[in-house]
Amino acid sequence: MLRREAIIRSVNRHAPQLLGYALAAYEKHSALVVGDREISSECGVQQGDPLGPLLFSLALHDVVVPPSPEEQPPVPAALASSQVPADSASATPVRDSGQPEPAGAIGGQPTPPVPAQAPGSEDPAASPPPAGSSAARGAPDGALSQAELDLLTFFLDDGAAGGELDSLGRWLRDFEDRATAVGLRLNRGKCRLSVAPGATIPEALQGIETCPLDEIQHLGVPCGSPEKMRVFVEEAAKGAERKMRMIASLPDAHVALTLLKFCAGFVSVVHLMRAVGAVFDFAGIDQATQSCLATITGIETDASAWALASLPVRLGGLGLHSCADTAAIAHIAATFDGEACLSSLVTPYVLPHAMLLNEDDTFLASLEDPRLAPFDSVLEKIQDVLQARDNYGGRGQKVWSTTVHGERRKALLDSMTEELGRSGQLQGPALALKQVQIRARIQSCSGQHASAWLYGNAEADPRLWLSPAELAVAIRLRLGLPIAPMPSICRLCGTGSADVDGVHARSCFSGGRRTRMHNALRDVIADFARRGLLAPAVERPVFSNTERKRPDISYVRDGTTVVLDVAVTFPLQPSNPQYAKRAAEKPGGAATAYATAVKEGKYRGIIDNEPNPREWLAVPLVVDTFGAWCPGALTELRQIARKSALREDRTASAACQDFFHQLSFQVAQGVARIVIASGGARPDEAVHPVAGGSVTASRVFLPGRTCSLAGQPRSQ
Repeated sequence: MLRREAIIRSVNRHAPQLLGYALAAYEKHSALVVGDREISSECGVQQGDPLGPLLFSLALHDVVVPPSPEEQPPVPAALASSQVPADSASATPVRDSGQPEPAGAIGGQPTPPVPAQAPGSEDPAASPPPAGSSAARGAPDGALSQAELDLLTFFLDDGAAGGELDSLGRWLRDFEDRATAVGLRLNRGKCRLSVAPGATIPEALQGIETCPLDEIQHLGVPCGSPEKMRVFVEEAAKGAERKMRMIASLPDAHVALTLLKFCAGFVSVVHLMRAVGAVFDFAGIDQATQSCLATITGIETDASAWALASLPVRLGGLGLHSCADTAAIAHIAATFDGEACLSSLVTPYVLPHAMLLNEDDTFLASLEDPRLAPFDSVLEKIQDVLQARDNYGGRGQKVWSTTVHGERRKALLDSMTEELGRSGQLQGPALALKQVQIRARIQSCSGQHASAWLYGNAEADPRLWLSPAELAVAIRLRLGLPIAPMPSICRLCGTGSADVDGVHARSCFSGGRRTRMHNALRDVIADFARRGLLAPAVERPVFSNTERKRPDISYVRDGTTVVLDVAVTFPLQPSNPQYAKRAAEKPGGAATAYATAVKEGKYRGIIDNEPNPREWLAVPLVVDTFGAWCPGALTELRQIARKSALREDRTASAACQDFFHQLSFQVAQGVARIVIASGGARPDEAVHPVAGGSVTASRVFLPGRTCSLAGQPRSQ
């Protein structure tokens, strides 16, 4: 285990601003109580210490790169007066003989003493050093064996070193000596030695498992021949597919979708794409992701729907990024990032001989990837980086991906509207309205906090997860897919036609379900206002000149009486096409139009007749059925979240995330339940087997996953 005195010395050397923390945490031993026993904790960093990985890395850095005497800072008074022993990281290693090695020893062998020179004799130091030796590479004293290496890099406790076998063996012996001095031990059983065929392995490297050079791997990515890299990518794809099949088998569809987004598919291989580029086929992982989505939700996506699903959530998609479309950008960005830190990865002797970007076949293949050809703006940005060698401060992949996603979204919208016109199903004004509605839907789904419901929060209330049936409806409405195979009579009003797109269901006021959704939103807002000590009044008369108008919520903030009126509007309602046009222009456009046309004038006359009108503020909190809020609502809701954050000792961003997650969930769940209740989505009873029981389920809309509104297991 790593000695704590080494940790403290390394912190003093590299991060003295953290020395007080390190002394408080590790200067003295702590007791671990197990039942009636106490175990003295004397070595290593504490599990759960947020700075543990950093402190370990600082100490290991001094083992990998021993500090020179001039790099030793003065010992602070607090450290000098403590009981921490002398710096073991810089102590002279001791061999089995018990005698310290003489200074300048290489690989444990003493450096022969320099004989006295007779007058007139030639000074051996004046003769040129052998080519490729430590001295020829300009190595300083005390780091001779390290300077003979070609590659030396570490990430936490994983490292890689490369060079001639003799040099590598000498460095490894020195490294093990320095590691032992601070309480660390190299696990040779986990080491791999990649050598050329027929190479003679020196004694210092004996016992380490060997592998051919073309099979070399580091930090989970292949670095060998293209053939072996292809095999590695294929195996990684199979592993990703197995993981997604296991995720798809989970009984809770919303949890499964969240795991698919954050633990499988694109995120599980993005490091691999950055390493190997677009020369290898990642389309199989995209197909597995699409299949997993179909199994989870029971939705078979067509080309347009899958293209939309692969867009980021902030652009109206599901965030299930395409590996095949991103591999080239990921590799180009990683290559620039690697070039920027090349001097810290390879030794100065090798640096002039390192491969240039224009000599890297994989890099050139990624630049010529046909998937990038349509995006001239991205290619121009890449060329600018090639000339300036400035990869946006390491944010190249994010910058380029953002540009590509934006252009793909624009191209997708154009293709969807053009395809609708070519189909001939609609003509004239009906076609124009439908095309506007397509843009309005995707724009509304792109609104701020509109998609907070999509991926559940593990720390949130368990009730803030959609049932499988609700999730299937919500995903279909988001992707613009039909929610039923054929129209039917609306079960809520008994007169209207429950169309396959759910338009009537979201416009129907019968059945009281829209009121339930409104009240659920009102209660969440009032709860957060109460937690912020705003003392909200819910649907109580607050005006002095009338008792007929009772706002949803009212409270006093900074001497101003704030009146909140909650409303939900449907941007695609056929009776008011202006809402769709406003929503197509920008996210939240329909909510803004409804707030301006209906809600703002509701209280204007009443407030004007109050004794002090300036002490009143009416704020319409309007959200559309896709989750996009009007700008005024966003401003007021954020203020409520900040008030609650101050009283609950958490950050404003965390409070906002929690607040909008609950609000967005209530909208998504309320709309899904309205559509299901209207009969647009008719569940038929089925059983979905799960471990240890089954769930009463509803087959939703297409053969696939069976699910229920409750989604809870019941015993057989």
